Amino acid sequence: MYNYEKEESANGTLFTFDTVHGYTFYVSFKSMSIETHPLSNLYSLDFGEINNHKSPNDSCISTTILNIIIEYTTENVDNVIHYVCDSVDNRHLCREKLFSKWFELYSYDNWVRYDINYEIPDSDDCKLYFLYNSDRYAPEFLESEILLTLDSLDREKGL
Repeated sequence: MYNYEKEESANGTLFTFDTVHGYTFYVSFKSMSIETHPLSNLYSLDFGEINNHKSPNDSCISTTILNIIIEYTTENVDNVIHYVCDSVDNRHLCREKLFSKWFELYSYDNWVRYDINYEIPDSDDCKLYFLYNSDRYAPEFLESEILLTLDSLDREKGL
């Protein structure tokens, strides 16, 4: 695992780390600014290499990113984490497998993963993941709120 730095801001939290191969990676948790509870605590998860370079195979990268996610969710149990596996670069299946593997490796005792296949008109579909603490939110309620919010956003785009 690599050492990483953590930077807090009004918009969320940014972690960065450098690899032995000279690449810099980031993991960010950015506020989604939805006003209604419980999604007022919605944060999008994003990670990658700062300059979008493909780094050599390095297992420490995956381990470091997973440890950052674990640290963040441990410290922010009220947050709902949102992650998108889009198909822009045709690597969505790899990201989807990796994300699923991470979730299985770390036994999220009270964290629930809610997956949604989301249709985007005139584009490829994507998979949306939501992670939340079931001790903080009732699954039926939170998942219903997520669907209602997505529906509302779709209607706003259609106007």
